[in-house]
Amino acid sequence: MRSRIRRSHTCFLSILIFSILLCSSAALQSPIARITNQVKTGYNRRVAADPSFAAKSVTEVILAAGTQLAAEWNRRGASRLLPEIDFVLPGVLTAVFGKYYSMWRVAKTIDDQSSSSKKPVSSEATEVKDQMLFKLAVPTNAFQRCMLDGVTKPTPIQRAGSMIAPMFPLFRAGVISSAVGYGIAALLIALRSVMLPSYVPATQSMNILHASLYTGCFMAIVSNVRYQVLQGVVEPLIEYLFQNLKAIRPLLILLVRWLNGLLGSVLAISGMRFFGLQKLK
Repeated sequence: MRSRIRRSHTCFLSILIFSILLCSSAALQSPIARITNQVKTGYNRRVAADPSFAAKSVTEVILAAGTQLAAEWNRRGASRLLPEIDFVLPGVLTAVFGKYYSMWRVAKTIDDQSSSSKKPVSSEATEVKDQMLFKLAVPTNAFQRCMLDGVTKPTPIQRAGSMIAPMFPLFRAGVISSAVGYGIAALLIALRSVMLPSYVPATQSMNILHASLYTGCFMAIVSNVRYQVLQGVVEPLIEYLFQNLKAIRPLLILLVRWLNGLLGSVLAISGMRFFGLQKLK
């Protein structure tokens, strides 16, 4: 009798522990699944508005690193890149994340299911929501032709609102990207000081908080405007004018993205120096 009771207790405890572990794993997976679903939905909507968005994404990441390095080279000179590596490395890391997020945040979007009537979709899937500025629905790009449903034309007020709506997310992303970039650089600098105690850096320690706030403001204003114009005006104009020259069109888009990235990097470095965030000993 006792053995049966013990067995039942053991079975009950096993079921209870398994249920707790299952609920815990579900609780952990829920935010991850939600974020993954949001990214997937956002990506599909951007591809629906611009079929070449995937290729542009890869190009943007490569150009972000390349243009930032080129700007560092141009502003500091080849002989100063290594002595000022404490500024160069975090600048490149911050540029890669910051520039791609700026591109993502203000890219044109259209609901990916609005053009497809063959798929049976649930009520949640068919619910189309534009980004909101307070109670005003606004497009993700100020210059795109239609709202997310692919039919409604944005009003001038909605277009103006689409310039304001991404400011806080871009500011937040700039603060995070700069904190991560300069945080990684700080760890590498600390590691270098342990491994090479005799090494004397040519740069002064940077205030990570001030650098993060600067990067956030820069992305919210400068990057916001640059990528709105690039993806809403310049690239559609190139695609329209050179629609019959498929070999030249990608090269022109690559060129304007390179120039846009280089301009952003030069402005960012100049601003850092102007506000005294990057100082030499």
